[in-house]
Amino acid sequence: MKILIINCILSTAEHGIIKRKESISDCMISNFARGFVELGHQVTLLASLDFKPTGEDRDLPFEVMYFPSRLPQLFKPSLLPWPRGLHKWLKSHAMVYDLVIASESFQIATLIAARVCPSHLLIWQEMDRHQRLMHQLPSRLWHSVVLPLFMGQITIVPRSEPAKHFIAQYSHHVSDAIVDHGTDTHTLYPSDEHDQAFIVVSQLVKRKRVDRIITKFAQLVAHENYRNYRLDIIGDGDQRQELEQLTATLGLKDNVVFHGFMPHEQLAAPLRRSLALLVDTSNDLNMVTIAEAITSGTPVVTNTVPSTSSFIAANKLGVVNDNWDVNDLIYVINNHEQLHAACCEAGKGLSNTACASKMIEIHQTTIHHH
Repeated sequence: MKILIINCILSTAEHGIIKRKESISDCMISNFARGFVELGHQVTLLASLDFKPTGEDRDLPFEVMYFPSRLPQLFKPSLLPWPRGLHKWLKSHAMVYDLVIASESFQIATLIAARVCPSHLLIWQEMDRHQRLMHQLPSRLWHSVVLPLFMGQITIVPRSEPAKHFIAQYSHHVSDAIVDHGTDTHTLYPSDEHDQAFIVVSQLVKRKRVDRIITKFAQLVAHENYRNYRLDIIGDGDQRQELEQLTATLGLKDNVVFHGFMPHEQLAAPLRRSLALLVDTSNDLNMVTIAEAITSGTPVVTNTVPSTSSFIAANKLGVVNDNWDVNDLIYVINNHEQLHAACCEAGKGLSNTACASKMIEIHQTTIHHH
């Protein structure tokens, strides 16, 4: 099959500032696209020029096309890009694709695809609440008016249980099956060897609340039995210096290691050898890192903010608690074997090839129903 994926926004832009990366190889949508390629399909990805990498990206196994943004002052490329030339391009090229997947119902690119090629379009929904922009007014208006008018007949595939509940309020064509982002199981796979270590994989920015995680970890190593445990912090951001200062103040310099950003090839080993991934974010949706930890056989300790938290709770893949603390870390240490086994089992369904297969299956069922 020839598959077209429309995903203008390639990474989260903190405070609306787009940081172009050297490669898009590690971003979520590239990994998702690779799942289809592995199953033998031909993939083209359409994205915003604002996210074009600074490097060449010659090794990607799919084609990428970048569209410039129209009226960027009004339609912010980090939130709601208006891809210039997309309508014209789709009009002349869409018919050669067997399946078109557009990311998010509240996107101009998705609306354009719904107008041009509705018969073989699936919308892949991550948002599980209204965007806060302008007191939610644009989002509410879009979902109540634009979506039923122009996308009412198009199947929407949710990426999580909360996304499914949210979008079902506005569309009667929401798939029962949930398709997560998918993980690369060539790089990420479980191990039975573990270190006395926990891990954080995150941008070091305020909303990720890594400071709270460090403070809770400090209470663990204050216990005689856990004095030699380690916390690996992988990622970078404007809070790094502040967090390193906090670590020093708490006397944790020997226990907390800041590694900076790591590509997946490097990240895979510490992730699979950790006792748990720790999350205490104040604002997130489907955190790719959570699926990657589960695929690596690593339990997750999180609050209820990430959309995936309900999946963790339902499948006993760790701890979901808005006020998780040192006792939850000790619980994970003591029950690691069964939590690890549950993650290994659940991880099988989270591979990018499993997610791609599910997407194709939904598409084929949809075609038969129409």
